[in-house]
Amino acid sequence: MPGKYLRSAASGLLLAAAVGTAHAAPDPQHIADLLVAAAAATGEAQLAYKAATADGDTITVSGLTVSVPAKQATLTIPAVVISGAAERQPGGFTAERIAFDGGSASAPAGSFKWQSAAMDGAVVASADEVKARARVRPFHTMTVSGLSANEAAAADPIEVATVAVTIGAVGEGTPISVVIKASGVRCPASLVANPIAAAMADRLGYKEFDADIAMDGAYDPSADTLAINALTIDAAGIGKIAVTAKFSGLSFRRLSDPAQAKAARAAARLDAMTVRFDDAGFVARMLAMQASMLGGTPDDVRAELVYGALPFALSFIGNTTFRDSLLAATAAFLEDPHSLTFTAAPAEPVPLGKVVRTALHTPTALPDLLDPAVVANH
Repeated sequence: MPGKYLRSAASGLLLAAAVGTAHAAPDPQHIADLLVAAAAATGEAQLAYKAATADGDTITVSGLTVSVPAKQATLTIPAVVISGAAERQPGGFTAERIAFDGGSASAPAGSFKWQSAAMDGAVVASADEVKARARVRPFHTMTVSGLSANEAAAADPIEVATVAVTIGAVGEGTPISVVIKASGVRCPASLVANPIAAAMADRLGYKEFDADIAMDGAYDPSADTLAINALTIDAAGIGKIAVTAKFSGLSFRRLSDPAQAKAARAAARLDAMTVRFDDAGFVARMLAMQASMLGGTPDDVRAELVYGALPFALSFIGNTTFRDSLLAATAAFLEDPHSLTFTAAPAEPVPLGKVVRTALHTPTALPDLLDPAVVANH
């Protein structure tokens, strides 16, 4: 009997040791080196760190820097704290949470910094997966708070209170959902580069622009389609812009490959788009500003726009059907400023590059390309 108990005890100890070994935290140095390998596999970035230590199942990688020589860009993070790390097949590792607070980045174009940041459900791909541009969800959710970005020549920064990103499951033949929310976006009016736009913002009394931005989309890498279910920019004292759109022939994987990027851009198509503007005080400010400059009342300015300036400006649009509907809708909107909605529904998908070139060089030809419609206060 004693032998039986001893054998049972010994078996239990061996099992406990085996389980303990199986669940032991990964070596912190190895986890840090996997980060280095993933960055190097991009062919553009170089990652380095000063130390990697462990406390239970929490790994801290200290003094992390990422440099992108081609862009003269450098990112610095005092400490990356990795919780619940586990090596994965075919390489790399997963983590319950990766926190990287107090980071900053700089490049010739400008710099930015943040106070706190974390990814939950994180996946660091293997070097081979990075090279092959494999479909790997980098994280389930990511939140960054206290963002501040400075352009190189600008005195005032753009500030964002919080950015939250959620990425849905990645599976063959299944669209990947992406939800992005940026709350408390503050953009000083001093950053408006165009002199005419800057002068207008000043006359309208806008010293800064405060907004919340949100995007809900779904990308299907198998079908190369992108659906923007809702993209909204809600700016205080101005209004809310809401966009929906569908694109086809759009491969982000090919776009990220320098050898295929040109062909990928040529294949991208715009299937449909809707842009809606809901006024929140902009029209009243604009009419009051014009009235103070020209004399008279806002009603006088409205009449001058509807019966004078707008017909002249729109006379350069060759598509008379759209021109007439745009004039009627704009007149109704100015009379009772609630909403203005543009809808583009071409008979067949239009090359996205052609849409961009037309908008930049011959915008008056866009109606013939997109078959748009416009309605007011609908």
